[in-house]
Amino acid sequence: MVFVSKFPPVNPSNLPVHERILAACREHAAADKDAIIFIDAETTTKKRYYRDIESAVNSMATALIKLGFKPGDVAAQAFPNCSQFLIALLAVMKCGGAISNASAIFTDYELQLQFSDANATIVFTDEDRLARIRRAVALCPNVKKIICLRTFPLRSEFPENVLDFVELSQTREEPINVNVSVDSIAILPYSSGTTGRPKGCMLTHRNITTMLDIAKNHMETEVAQAMFGKEKATWNKEHTLLILPWYHAYGLNTMFETVLMGMTGLVFKKFDQIVMLNRIKFYKVKLTWLIPPMLIFLAKDMMVPIFNIHPFLKVIISAGATAGKQLCEEVKKRFPNAWLCQAYGMTEMVQFTTLPRFEYGNCFETVGSLGATYEMKILDKENKEITTTNKVGQLCFRGPTIMKGYLKKEETDIIDSDGFLKTGDLGSIDDKGIISVTGRIKELIKVNGMQVPPVEIEDVLLLHPKVKDCAVIGVPDEQRGEAPKAFIVKKDHTLTETELTDFVRQKLSSYKWVESYDFIDEIPRLPSGKIQRKVLKKMAEEQEKSEMSESAKSEKGE
Repeated sequence: MVFVSKFPPVNPSNLPVHERILAACREHAAADKDAIIFIDAETTTKKRYYRDIESAVNSMATALIKLGFKPGDVAAQAFPNCSQFLIALLAVMKCGGAISNASAIFTDYELQLQFSDANATIVFTDEDRLARIRRAVALCPNVKKIICLRTFPLRSEFPENVLDFVELSQTREEPINVNVSVDSIAILPYSSGTTGRPKGCMLTHRNITTMLDIAKNHMETEVAQAMFGKEKATWNKEHTLLILPWYHAYGLNTMFETVLMGMTGLVFKKFDQIVMLNRIKFYKVKLTWLIPPMLIFLAKDMMVPIFNIHPFLKVIISAGATAGKQLCEEVKKRFPNAWLCQAYGMTEMVQFTTLPRFEYGNCFETVGSLGATYEMKILDKENKEITTTNKVGQLCFRGPTIMKGYLKKEETDIIDSDGFLKTGDLGSIDDKGIISVTGRIKELIKVNGMQVPPVEIEDVLLLHPKVKDCAVIGVPDEQRGEAPKAFIVKKDHTLTETELTDFVRQKLSSYKWVESYDFIDEIPRLPSGKIQRKVLKKMAEEQEKSEMSESAKSEKGE
């Protein structure tokens, strides 16, 4: 049975992403020449105006063409959240290229893997990350130039293949006669899909701008009710927190939505709790997009009541991972006037596939209803369609935002012959069309809402000369949702947990660091060689129970 969205339909877009965003910038600048697009959340003194964006994009695009960048090429960037991120992204698209965004905290090992796989020819970054980028690029022969934003107070000469971002963004504009097809690749984010190593998701201009139209419509029809009530919506007077990393699909699209609505984004390079509370209070922030670990902070941290921000927040949207009912209830106690809701999506579908309806109230155990234009079917264990409501199975979605596929990769069967994308997530739909996500059948570990594929950590562990075999699973973690746990078979009996910890931390970003290690004699595998992760999860659960029992006995003095 195919379930269909009850939201009014939105037609697939025929505009490239850069044209859609630049048109919004022109519109907001025309309405108010001093309209601010971004404020640096840490200092609040660094501001960027809507009126400045298009000229900077045109100049950078002109410079890129002079460097030989052409339609179909790929550029990568490893920026923290900043206005230059948006300028680089739009300039690349205007030249007919695709942008592959990487995390600003990636190690050189992770960066090199992404740059190589994406066939990037140009990399954007800043001076804080330049040494790391250069180490990665040294192993990427396709990368010709690094474009670097200066951040150090003392100006030094860049190496030969490194160019100054600001100088390029001041290039004299020239006409850019590139016809960008809406079916060409615009963004190449990396995702692990339902399993395996990170893969490039080929997202087209049509995919992304259609998602933006769906999101904008949702803001105007649903979110506006919670933010403004019966008063006229005044988006151009609003400030919102841009605290999620823009290299990630969720963070990137919330930034786009901020621009489309004409709001001012308070841009965070990293999650700073005190700065967050300060900015909500000073700017009277009504809307914020968060992930469950940030909800934990709002629910439990003693600083939150001190700042007295509960009168301001009207909408708290959480996504990236599902927040539990108890956590949502705790947040709601502190923010009784806020519409607390959850949404669901995947990088492979650009962003949100389900969205909350205001008339249904808070979403404590659900993720809203099917977004406009989407269809959904639910498959049982035998991959047969479930024909009734309130029955759990694998969620599969079809709609105009689903990616073309993965770049040069396997998992071609993630999209079936009818165009439905198999998410690897378990859930159900009720009689009102409200969807719940109840678990996962895929192997991914969700740490702070970020995907961590076990095989990526295993690949690194196997590089250690003293490791014979290994397997990684996710275990429950109160603060982060899940944390990686590794089972190790030693090749050399002198191997220690400290050695492994140091080794992993040199090669992987902090959210991928292994929380605990178990040394065992053999990794349980099927005859095919596939790791039996369910067996390892059971071992971990039994170990946890045993440790809790020993702790309880110790407290009783037994």
